[in-house]
Amino acid sequence: MYVQKCANCHGTDGLGQKNADGITYTYPPLWGDHSYNIGAGLYRISRFAGYVKYNMPFGVTWNNTQLTDDECWDVAAYVNSQPRPGKDISADWPSLLGKPVDHPFGPFADGFSEKQHKYGPFQPIKDKIAALKKQAATKSTAETPAAAKK
Repeated sequence: MYVQKCANCHGTDGLGQKNADGITYTYPPLWGDHSYNIGAGLYRISRFAGYVKYNMPFGVTWNNTQLTDDECWDVAAYVNSQPRPGKDISADWPSLLGKPVDHPFGPFADGFSEKQHKYGPFQPIKDKIAALKKQAATKSTAETPAAAKK
């Protein structure tokens, strides 16, 4: 799907197409040293798939998409599996229960693997996070001294 719908603009190597100035891009790189890093919103597969659905390939509109939902998810998974710049994201989520379910880097509060956090299925992760949040809220309420409740 990438070769059929994306490579014409972004290149078969995913490195994009530079403008004549040699600095800026007509079509940005999707992987490699000059692409978005692992902390970017597009590195979350759900965000990338949604962006592709309504913005790609060039010329689509909200009412006239070209790719199915599954094709968008496949393209997002393929692109985000390619090498890209790193970023220290270790302090981004002080509470692991607030971390997006499709953020593919540990640590996680839910016991699921990095692979599942990257590619899904996501519903079991969502269910587990909801249960852990409920458990934490119940525990917090139970530990609150009676005087503090007044």
